[in-house]
Amino acid sequence: MSAEMDPGDGERELLRQTVEDMLAGHCTPARVAAAAAGSGWDEGLWQALEETGLTLAGSPEDAGGSGGDLLAAADIVAAAGAAAAPVPLAETLAAGMLLARAGLAIPPGPLTVAAAADRGAALRRGAALRRVPYGRLATTVAAGSGPGGDWLAVIAPSSRVRPGRNLAGEPRDEVEPGADAEVHDAPAGTADYARRLRRLFRSLLIAGAAQRALELTVTYVQEREQFGRPLARLPAVQQELARMAGEVALIGAATQAAVADGPAGADGPPGADGPPGGDGPPGGDAISAVLAAKAQASHSAGIVAAIAHQLHGAIGTTEEHRLRLTTTRLWSWRDEDGPAAECFAELGRAALGAATGAGGLWPWITSGPGR
Repeated sequence: MSAEMDPGDGERELLRQTVEDMLAGHCTPARVAAAAAGSGWDEGLWQALEETGLTLAGSPEDAGGSGGDLLAAADIVAAAGAAAAPVPLAETLAAGMLLARAGLAIPPGPLTVAAAADRGAALRRGAALRRVPYGRLATTVAAGSGPGGDWLAVIAPSSRVRPGRNLAGEPRDEVEPGADAEVHDAPAGTADYARRLRRLFRSLLIAGAAQRALELTVTYVQEREQFGRPLARLPAVQQELARMAGEVALIGAATQAAVADGPAGADGPPGADGPPGGDGPPGGDAISAVLAAKAQASHSAGIVAAIAHQLHGAIGTTEEHRLRLTTTRLWSWRDEDGPAAECFAELGRAALGAATGAGGLWPWITSGPGR
């Protein structure tokens, strides 16, 4: 970033600081741990976020959103990951953007996004959408495609939910759509757009959590003494810190590139030439950037968590320790919305397609904003 700030940089910094301060006040280790042990979420935090309009940033006001662009939503999601916020903030932001992109109104309250297959199979009696984040509490927006084209189903919270959790204690539920689900035809590419948006936001959550794990570890080794001096002065500790910082930087660079490209891609909905309210370019670069971000974030998450616990020792595993609340999310999120192996495989297939296509591999590798 240049020393001379862009006119929008001041507003972004103010937004980041506002979100971080709010989350810091609500997401204390005790409250985050209590949410995981109880209902899975913090209603007080959700109300505070909703009152400020932060839950629908990035969605246009005429669709029921709060306005703003993908950059603003990305900053909010990364802050939620760093704070281990026990609310469906990333999911609500993604669902709002998805509904707005499809020309549908955004319902009030918490939202979540689920992937579905063929419309008939997904909505038949007894069928269930699996591992839906906060499905018991939120209106579920299911995106799918099939022979009849792309579609969205809006499913209100109901008793037709089989609760589940991930390692961090976040709700991951089975949601049965039921006969009252609102099903809407959607523009071609909507289901793929939804998948990339979920991957992008999951990568941003990981980026925030990885940065927090690094900060916690640096602070701990500077304060903790062994053999009469801080742990941070030991060469072996310095080496592991450097490796950890490198992985965090890789996640940050990959996610920033994905946000800059936006999740729309060449097969996005008609008229989608970038992120909602943003400047991202059209074309396959967006697809590759999001894939690369999720692949890198999922790969690095385990390394970051392992080094953090190695340098903290046993204290980092205690029930309400901030590190445990952070790393359990890293371990959970790295496998959600596409684990590293799946994303690297897709990225490899895209590279092979480019190599055998008319454009060639090198232009595919080097293409992107400003290049």
